Order: sequence, then C-alpha cells, then structure tokens
Amino acid sequence: MKNYFLYLPDAPVVPSPWQCTATSVGCERVPPHSPYPPRHHPIDHHFDWEKGRILSAYQLIYLTEGQGRFESDFTPKAQRVEAGSVMVLFPGVWHRYAPDPQTGWAEQWVECRGAAFDRTVEAGLLTPQRPVWRVGLLPDLLQGFERCHALAQRRSTGVQALLSTMGLHLLSVLLSAPSPARQAQRSTDEKVWQAQGLLARRYHERSLTVERLAKELHVSYSSLRQAFKARTGLSPKQYLLQIRLQKAQDFLANTPNSVGEVAELLGFDSAFHFSKQFKDRVGSAPQAWRKRLTEQRVQNGKSEKV
Repeated sequence: MKNYFLYLPDAPVVPSPWQCTATSVGCERVPPHSPYPPRHHPIDHHFDWEKGRILSAYQLIYLTEGQGRFESDFTPKAQRVEAGSVMVLFPGVWHRYAPDPQTGWAEQWVECRGAAFDRTVEAGLLTPQRPVWRVGLLPDLLQGFERCHALAQRRSTGVQALLSTMGLHLLSVLLSAPSPARQAQRSTDEKVWQAQGLLARRYHERSLTVERLAKELHVSYSSLRQAFKARTGLSPKQYLLQIRLQKAQDFLANTPNSVGEVAELLGFDSAFHFSKQFKDRVGSAPQAWRKRLTEQRVQNGKSEKV
C-alpha cells in the first residue's frame, strides 16, 4: 500500500446510525532519518515534537514496522512503542509521538468521533491513562485496516459510512485483543482443558495421578490443581473420580461384569475401595444399585404390557 491519507467532513451528508463518524484514514511508511511528521497533512493535524498536538476526535494508530516514542498529558514520561503497538488518541488530550530516527516506522490510522467511542471511555474500556496497547500484529487488525484502505481508494459517496462501521470494527477488535494477562489466562485455560481431556480418555489407568498429569503438561502440581478447581469447581482427583463413577454406572447397567471386574476396568485399587466410593457418592452399594435398576426395568416392562 502506497502512502496516502483521506480526510472527511465532520458532519456527513447522511447522519450515521452507528453513532460513529470516520473523519480520517491513511497509512504512511516513514524511512529512517526522515523528518516527522510529514508537512502535507492539514494544519489542524500537523504538529512538531516540541509543541505536540490536541485533536477533537479519537484516533487509532497502528504501528506495523519500526519503533519510536509516545507521550501525552497522562503519560508525562515518554513511552516506547514498536511494531504491534496501537496508540489511542483522545479528543482534548495533548500528545506527541515520533519514530526512532534509526528505524523509522510504518503507521496506519483511522480517526473517528461519536457517541460509540465516548461510551467506551465512560465504561472505562478506553482510558487516556492507557494510550498505548501492545497487541502484536493481529490478523484481525491488519485485515481491518486493509479493508479501510481499500474503501478509501474508492473516493465515492457512501465511503464515509462504510469507513465509520470499520472504525467501530477496529475498536471492537482492539478492545478484545489479548493482553499479557489474558494470554496467561488463556494458557492456563488450555492446560486445564488438556487435563480434562486426558482424564476423560485415561480414566481407566491405575497409574494415572495428578502429579503425573502435571508433569506431562509441564506445569507444577499445585498450579494445576488450583487452576483446575477454579475453572471446574472440582480438584483433578475429584474430577477423575466423578468420571470413573459415571462409567461405573454404565458398566453396571449394561454389562454382566462383577463389581470386582468393574473396579479393575476403571482403575480402582480394589473392589472394596470402588464400592465405598460408589456408595458414598451415589447413595447405595454397586450391587444394590444394579439390583434396583434391574427391578425397575422389569417393573417398567410389566407396565408396558398391561
């Protein structure tokens, strides 16, 4: 994509039903040791590092190459920004930013105003205290901006409305982007999901222990146990026992296997241990449970014949 920018009227001909109006979109690759910002932008958007700038709209600026620095009223100490960072500019908030002269950078942006963006601030989803989002090179963001650039090249009526909806789309992608905390949570969720799958498939292995499971998943026993219980309400041992007892009811109901054979198939240490766990949680001993189920089936069969 060649460098370009498009500035649109603040008040579109047709009022936006999305409560969002796109007022600018563009992209620019700034080579190393180039003056910044370029002088060809409108006077109300141009700035220099010494004076900075205040806009009357929101901007999402996505860096895809290089690195630089950012500063605002709410971040008096300059923050480092790099490829994968989104700088969020807020109306009425002084700011300034520039690429590192040694690297330059590639930036793309969309500018919007409207109640939809205002509400994200009111809800605390966007805050001037967090103007830099480090999200990486997200496919959804990259594709969203590519769509914006393709629309901007049309230069026809109706483009502003389409860009306005894309502004909302990019905002929603940014707000749902995985933060480091979310990434850590996702990693933990995946470990718990993997543990559940292993327990469900290998419930019959007598040698299967939580310690062994944690080792196979490359996590500590304590962290696995804590995360597992937080997400399922059960410890891994309780979860495994629940699976085994559910399988036990299937075996008792549908096979002629003895209680001892069922205990062996399910990985219990002994028939006594199996019977005790079954009675404690199901309410009756395995043999009594099977007998009652058989009697119910016979009774139901008689009822149907009558």
